[in-house]
Amino acid sequence: MTETGFDLSAMLAGIVAYGVSVGAAVVLVFLIYRINTKLTTIDEQKMMLGGHRSVAICLGTVVLCQAFLLRHAVFPIMAVVRDLMLAPVSLKAALWVCAQCAMFFVVIAGLAFISVALGAWFFARMTGDLPEHEEIVKDNIAVAIFFAFVLLAITAIVNEGIEDLSRSLIPYGRTGIIRIP
Repeated sequence: MTETGFDLSAMLAGIVAYGVSVGAAVVLVFLIYRINTKLTTIDEQKMMLGGHRSVAICLGTVVLCQAFLLRHAVFPIMAVVRDLMLAPVSLKAALWVCAQCAMFFVVIAGLAFISVALGAWFFARMTGDLPEHEEIVKDNIAVAIFFAFVLLAITAIVNEGIEDLSRSLIPYGRTGIIRIP
């Protein structure tokens, strides 16, 4: 802590963590979009260029839901990067932090993708005889909006579990209960 009350190393760690989160956001949202468009059988980009609103609503909702869950990868990354910046940095420590950050991304991204895919699968099961995929391709806005709200509802609930998991990934060290006789 300096005389002005600012801990410059903590501020620098915060700035680096912010930069990591900005970079991660751009990369992750880009990857989410690309992976989702590759996994479907329709050409979403062509349909959106043609003014197809239902596909835009559905694809946008999937990206939003996955991003909403993926944001939980940022906190553990910022925590380990900040800890790295507050101590003397060695190459071994920096590589270990990079490995931890990659693990956070892989675990949270995988769970986010699976969660939203399961939400879409549940939507298809929930609607029963409604041919939702065909209706969305036919630009049925009502079905697309309903799909969007179901995915958002599932994401809002799954969010709590993903958040708890992401915080449990942070290597805080051993804690416990002290028993006083």
